[in-house]
Amino acid sequence: MHPLKPRISTVRGVAYIAIIWIMASCFSLPHAIYQTLFTFEYSEEDIRSLCLPEFPEPSELFWKYLDLATFILLYVLPLLIISVAYTTVAKKLWLRNAIGDVTTEQYFALRRKKKKTIKMLMLVVVLFAVCWFPLNCYVVLLSSQIIRTNNALYFAFHWFAMSSTCYNPFIYCWLNDNFRSELKALLNMCKKQTSQREDMLPSNIPSYRVAWPENRSFKRSLVSHTLPSSSNIQSGKTDISAVEPIVSVG
Repeated sequence: MHPLKPRISTVRGVAYIAIIWIMASCFSLPHAIYQTLFTFEYSEEDIRSLCLPEFPEPSELFWKYLDLATFILLYVLPLLIISVAYTTVAKKLWLRNAIGDVTTEQYFALRRKKKKTIKMLMLVVVLFAVCWFPLNCYVVLLSSQIIRTNNALYFAFHWFAMSSTCYNPFIYCWLNDNFRSELKALLNMCKKQTSQREDMLPSNIPSYRVAWPENRSFKRSLVSHTLPSSSNIQSGKTDISAVEPIVSVG
């Protein structure tokens, strides 16, 4: 966004993250405070314990407004924030021009890269909205007593909402070239470390060499039957390869 401005410091970044976690914990705290463990005896052998909300009177009205506030603070407000933030980023990215002279090919390559980045931002926002809407809508309708509780439906919506964070790495790998290249480099680094560990393992192959291999036709030089060349005789030089070692046997 602003490459010439100083980046946020580590201390300030940690402080922002802590504030976000504290706010999220405070928004979810009423649901933890008013939970009570109930024991139901259906028979002498069938005894079940369930954790159910027990809100102050009027409990139904309290439950309704609490879930409605949770829907606004934990779904509508985050969705509004990321929508405004990603729209601002996409707008600035699209209107930003390249520094210096660029060719036509570079211009269209930069334009395609901008489209992919904007598509990635839009897809992240839409994915968050789609994944979390069924659970929040189900909870609001349940607290308003419009529908009856259904455990299978609740767990399905809850699983679908929590799975929203699992899709983001695949989106980044698909539409972000830098993320994809860094991921490939990380995987290659892991492969290299594995191969280095395998090379360090002891080998079962013997470390010595056979002096006289049996399967190969190894030729010995029969120096005793080799006559010196006429050139060496005339020059008076002695050919070392033609000298036969004399071994005395005592």
